Order: sequence, then structure tokens, then C-alpha cells
Amino acid sequence: MPAVNFAPQPGSAALIERIYGAALDPSQWTEFLWGFASALGSHGAIIWANDFSSGTAEIAHPGDSLFTSLGFGAAELASFTNYYAQKNVWLEDPRMHVGGTVVNSSALFPDERLKRTEYWGDWLRPQDIFYSAAAVVEKRNDRSMNVTVVRSERAGRYTDAELALIGELIPHLKTGFALHRKLHRLDALVNATVGVLERVPFGVALIDESGQVMHMNTAASTLIEQSANVLQVSSNAFHCARASDEAKLAHLVASSVRTGSAKPGEAGSAGGGMRLSALDGAQIHLFIAPLPSWSSPFGERCAAAVFLSRPTSIFASLLASLRAAHGMTLAEARLTEALVNGLSPREYAEAQGLSLNTVRTQIKTAAAKVGASRQMDLVRAVLTGPAVLMAPQG
Repeated sequence: MPAVNFAPQPGSAALIERIYGAALDPSQWTEFLWGFASALGSHGAIIWANDFSSGTAEIAHPGDSLFTSLGFGAAELASFTNYYAQKNVWLEDPRMHVGGTVVNSSALFPDERLKRTEYWGDWLRPQDIFYSAAAVVEKRNDRSMNVTVVRSERAGRYTDAELALIGELIPHLKTGFALHRKLHRLDALVNATVGVLERVPFGVALIDESGQVMHMNTAASTLIEQSANVLQVSSNAFHCARASDEAKLAHLVASSVRTGSAKPGEAGSAGGGMRLSALDGAQIHLFIAPLPSWSSPFGERCAAAVFLSRPTSIFASLLASLRAAHGMTLAEARLTEALVNGLSPREYAEAQGLSLNTVRTQIKTAAAKVGASRQMDLVRAVLTGPAVLMAPQG
């Protein structure tokens, strides 16, 4: 194959712009293929992968919109995947498919022999395909990622100028594919993180270093919506109905996010809880835990988590998970569950008919089992630990 000049080609700027647009918005890969095929006088184009070691092709990849095609029918793509990929004479020599290069069908297999093959007679011919050219964007471990165009015999071979245009796009396609994958993984991570937060049996909100709310699970959104007379979120920040609560909450948020964003060795608050009240007696228990080790999948640093619940809502489902995750006794688990729900040691002692000293002793033993020494750290360890994720749904 003669050397190809990858100098800037007419129309390449618009195609390059579409590549990066598609990397950020996967729905635009089809638009890129349309422009790519049009610039190369082709009636079909496809982004796909081929595995030379197994003789298999990936035309579509579940959940990844990068694998896109234009001008091919679903039945034809299915038959290619299931059978004709192994009959593709243009893939006979893996050594001719090198990452970062351009290949064309005329150089891969003699045109004069093509019509004597099963591949042409049963798959290419019905689709009026005779010539093909492709950018081998990547090739790793016998697996290549390709952007391919096809056209009829009447259209003639791909010219040097057309092959040069494909070659000019290769570095941009490689970068675009990498960006697409990174964002695709980020989306998957975000979805997984949201799924984890939805499993927590109470409200959870993530806040950034400036105290702004980054995300709330459904339970938190519902609780705040139903308790607007106690707590609200406006301008992406928490606000209390009572001025005294507002000042205390602002201090708690500020000290917690300062801890979450602190550099090693800097002092900060360990977070804490408070009970918010409205004039009509409605209440919300709120606990903030700094998250100094979290790097948020939402693209910003997550500095703290806010846990929300009603003091009257007891999550009995935590008992089993507290015992399984931390080896607590039933008495320790009941007490820890009550503390997580916002009851004070005195309130719990009165409700259970226990002395305050007994309750304080149980707090120490329960805290030791989660690696903590104080009531506040016990609650924080439970809220950010495995027990809340092990709790049954509902």
C-alpha cells in the first residue's frame, strides 16, 4: 500500500468538531457517521470492533452508544455478527490491520477475486457493497476498533485523497473514543453511586466543600418536601425554619466540610447531629459526617454527607445488619439504632426503663465494636458503614 499523506483535507475540520461533540454527547456519533460517509461518497458507515483471535465482531455493545452504524439493516448486522464476520476476506491477514493506520479493501484482498467469494455473493452484493475503507483507530491484543465506510462498485476505489482524510481523523478518533469511554465509566459510576444511596433506609444528601447540595436520594427529597416548615433547600443550600437552628446548622455544615476538604494534619470537626423543630412541633433529626476520603463521582469533591430522618421513624431493619456487620449484642444494636434515629441517651434510657449509666456503658461497648470511642463517632461509623447497606429494603 502506497504511503498516504495525512495533511489537512477539505472538510476535515467539521468532522473533527463532530468527533469531539459525539464524545461528549454519544447521541451525536450517528451524526458524525453521516458526515463521515458523505465526505467519502459512501452509503454505509459503522463504528465496530473485531477480534482476530476468535474471529468475532462487535457491532453493538450493550449500554455503550459508541458502537453505531449508518446504512446497514438490523438483519444484515446480525448475520455479520453471527456468521459473515468469519467469512470476511478483508480480515484474512491480521498483520495488515495496524492501530493508527488506514486500510482499504483493494489492498487487503484483490478486487478481481472478490466476486468469487461467499462473503461478496451472500452479504456484500445484496447491500450493493464492493469497496471498503477503514480507520483502524486502535488494536490491542488482536482486537481492533474501527471506523469503516463502504460503497458500491460503481463509485470506484477510495482515492488517495479520501484515504488521507480518514488518516487525518485517526488521532482525533482515538482521543474521542478515550473521552467517550471515560465519560461512559463516569456515568456508570454515578449510576452505581446513586443506586447505593437509594438503598439507604433514610435521607442522604451529599454536599461539596462550599456547603452546596450536590445530590439527594429520594428519601431525603421526599422528607424535605413533606417538612418544608422545618427544613428547606434553596439555592442548593440547607435552610431552617427557625433562626436558632439556622445558625447552628450553618456552623455544623461549615465545620464538617472544612474537615472533609482539610489537608493532612489540619484539625477539624468530626461532624455532629441536631434536631430541627417547627412551631407546630414537627421535627427532623439531622446528622452530618465529614467525608475526607471521598472523591465524588459527580465530578466535584464531596466533603460531607447529611443524614436526615424523623425522630419518630424507627428503622427496626437496622438491628439485624448492625449485629451482622459489627457483632453487636441485641441490646447494643437497639441502642445504636435509637441513636442513629436521633434519640438522646436520656430519651432512650427513659423509654427502655434503664439507668443513664447503663446506657452510657452500652454506648462505649457498641462504639468499640465499630472502632469508635464516642457516641458521635459511633453514629457516624454506622451511617457511613456497611450496616445501612445490608438493611432489607422497605
